[in-house]
Amino acid sequence: MKIGAIDIGTNSVRLLIAEKNGGWHDLRRELEITRLGEDVNRTHKIKPGAMERTLAALSKHKDLFERYGVENVRVVATSAMRDAANSADFIAIVKERLGLTIEVISGEEEGRLTFAGVAGPGSLVKPDELALVVDVGGGSTEYIYGRNGEVFGATSLNIGSVRLYELFIKHDPPLATELKGAREMIRTAAMPAFEKAAVESPDVVIAVAGTATQIAAIYYGVEPYDPEKIHGARIGLSELTSLIKQLAAMPVEERRALKGMHPKRADVIVTGALILEETLLGLGFPEMIISEKDILDGIAYSIG
Repeated sequence: MKIGAIDIGTNSVRLLIAEKNGGWHDLRRELEITRLGEDVNRTHKIKPGAMERTLAALSKHKDLFERYGVENVRVVATSAMRDAANSADFIAIVKERLGLTIEVISGEEEGRLTFAGVAGPGSLVKPDELALVVDVGGGSTEYIYGRNGEVFGATSLNIGSVRLYELFIKHDPPLATELKGAREMIRTAAMPAFEKAAVESPDVVIAVAGTATQIAAIYYGVEPYDPEKIHGARIGLSELTSLIKQLAAMPVEERRALKGMHPKRADVIVTGALILEETLLGLGFPEMIISEKDILDGIAYSIG
């Protein structure tokens, strides 16, 4: 059986086509950065231009479904669509033009699907390990606890790379005061998650999604992007701190030219990385492991 999964995030639209035949086999993965959540934090509405960019990406993805003979599809939307007052309008347009049904999920369901992806085939989590999965998105960040594939705690926070960038970063490169403001918001929002971590004491921190994989690609100089080189990569807190200092000192155009950098992530990579750094600091954890498996895989498993 061939299945198709789409994750519509604040910053990107991602596709996975996989086949379940005595196991899971990826057939195609695609990513389009459409910035659906542009200005949603301020206006609480999805802009017409953001809708059109996302519609164009979804149209390409639907064509791939047809080309691969996909039988079952699930399309999930997260933070930007949860926050926007006109989400229903966009859902109706997508249904009318493309015949795709968008399901807007809660932060808790987002966390559950993310952990299912991390804990599935190719998992980096060892048996009996208590894993804390950190999913930094464009509009929200999820902290999910689980062991042996079972989730027993998930927290969704309204902090993300795009949201923080739009709230705090007004100069290029960013001012120290702007970065300080972003850090303070992260610490305040995430304090309950850090306090829970002090009680639960996870064995491993797994970082997923675009910010984490992009940081790994830059740090290890992976270009062209190769998921096999990213999956399982480790980045220590001290290395992450040094990289953030380097990135924050550069104007966006210089960041775009870095080996491993996706040009459309160059503006928000610093604010996203701050969430990861503050998370390791708040947890008192020395490093994170990067997983290519995330919510997109969890969506696929939920279909199959």
